[in-house]
Amino acid sequence: MDKIVEIANFYQADEAEMFASLLRAEGIACYVRNGYSNRILQGYVDIGARVEVLDRDVPRALKIMEDGGFMHPEEEDDKPTALSRFIPFLRNISFGQQIALFILLIAFILALLIYINSYLTA
Repeated sequence: MDKIVEIANFYQADEAEMFASLLRAEGIACYVRNGYSNRILQGYVDIGARVEVLDRDVPRALKIMEDGGFMHPEEEDDKPTALSRFIPFLRNISFGQQIALFILLIAFILALLIYINSYLTA
């Protein structure tokens, strides 16, 4: 039995759909995972749209990917998250650390608002 293999991960769902349609035109069955989620959450979270094919089609699909000018997944690893495009120092930390920093920032702002509220009502 064939396994399903991810051959590409795109940050834009449209790019994944273009690549998938190119594969389908060449007779390779494929699936775009997270395409709808990517469109809904775009700008908030970079989850990526993944193109998956059967493992027997991987060599042909990779050749089509190269000929079509699409990047290999290894080449996209250092692409910044949506938030780090606007805040440069976030590029130096991982996505998990960015989330933790965001939660700490929210907690600090809430604590500050509570303090200001208690100061004004006293």
